Amino acid sequence: MQKFPVALMWFLANLTMVTGAGAAQWSSVNGSYAVTPKNYLDPSAEEPKDTHFRIQLTGQSAKSLFQSMKVNETTDQCTGALRRRVGEMTCLFYKQDKRYECHFSIDVMNQRIEYGVAC
Repeated sequence: MQKFPVALMWFLANLTMVTGAGAAQWSSVNGSYAVTPKNYLDPSAEEPKDTHFRIQLTGQSAKSLFQSMKVNETTDQCTGALRRRVGEMTCLFYKQDKRYECHFSIDVMNQRIEYGVAC
């Protein structure tokens, strides 16, 4: 009778170690968002006003995303910051301020990443 509880405890301990070892570290997100039309700068009157979920990350959230982009850096023409871009997702690093920023939007109905903010 005593072997069952010991075996169960051993199984649960191993399951906990395996689950914890492979799990990602989740953190809170810094930044802001807006729900906008696709052409948020100059939308037409008939354009739906809620098709895109725009995200602007700052702080550690932006730094983590910037560092995960394994592409060469370029100089951003709008800001002069170092830029990493993958598809339509853009992250910036302002050397002088040691500040990170990322922006992109999600086309809600098509589940596609698009540009975040205009220059």
